[in-house]
Amino acid sequence: MLAAGATARLSSPVVWETAVARWLLFAGLAVALGGLAGRGLARQYKGRFPAPLPGAWALRGSLVGLVASGWLAAIGPSRALSLVELAAFAIAALLLRLRQPGWGAAALLAVVVAEGLRAHPEGIIPVVGALITYCHLVPAVLWAGMLVYVLRAALSWRNHPEEMRGLIRLYAVAAAWLFALLVITGVISALVLVPLHSVLTTAYGLVLIVKAALVVLAACFAVAGRVWLRRRPDRGAGPALATKLECAALAAVLAVTALLTALTPPAAPIRSAAIRSAAIRPAAAAHHDLGRG
Repeated sequence: MLAAGATARLSSPVVWETAVARWLLFAGLAVALGGLAGRGLARQYKGRFPAPLPGAWALRGSLVGLVASGWLAAIGPSRALSLVELAAFAIAALLLRLRQPGWGAAALLAVVVAEGLRAHPEGIIPVVGALITYCHLVPAVLWAGMLVYVLRAALSWRNHPEEMRGLIRLYAVAAAWLFALLVITGVISALVLVPLHSVLTTAYGLVLIVKAALVVLAACFAVAGRVWLRRRPDRGAGPALATKLECAALAAVLAVTALLTALTPPAAPIRSAAIRSAAIRPAAAAHHDLGRG
């Protein structure tokens, strides 16, 4: 059962409003940055291109992120970082409108930097926590955004199943590496944020379990699609369906991740513990001296 304090935090309207705004931010970042990466990956396809590749939805994703970061700034959590993200999305949208995808991607990476500074691991372990977030967030948004792009490209190639399957195979290799990095950094982040005794007794720990289950579900859909592709190469509907289910599961992962950012992790910041320890030592020494006197 949830602790009373944890339940109160989950039932707070501000928590859910923040979670929705942050889900939109993550979704916009994934569509924008992951879409650009997905188009770059699809261009590496070595076979025949039966139809032109679709354009990345990077501009649309940047505009969604712009609205979401503005919403977060209005709500008030980490307002300064929200304004930095708003500016980064605005610059990215402008550069993408001017057909400068490389510089647009660089502006989107500024959002990732701001997220690392805002995220919970940075509050627990300064500097190292931000690095953990970078190594976790980048694979997450690339996995989701590249998948959306590959689905769109596969749809445009649906009348050419051999080429469509080849494109999905190309994505599958990249997704496997992204998944491995996502899992490793996710486990490290969980160990930092949630003591083992708090996993089943706090809202944060229970929501984290839901996220882990959704990641496993997305991985199962991905594996099912790849196995179908290998054993039934003459049937394109199976891999396409599995890939769509994988995409839906990843959207749910981003939603649960957004909710986690709005909750307070049970772990205590290392910096605060060090400050308390430094304050206790002189007091203990003074008490010891008084005892000797």
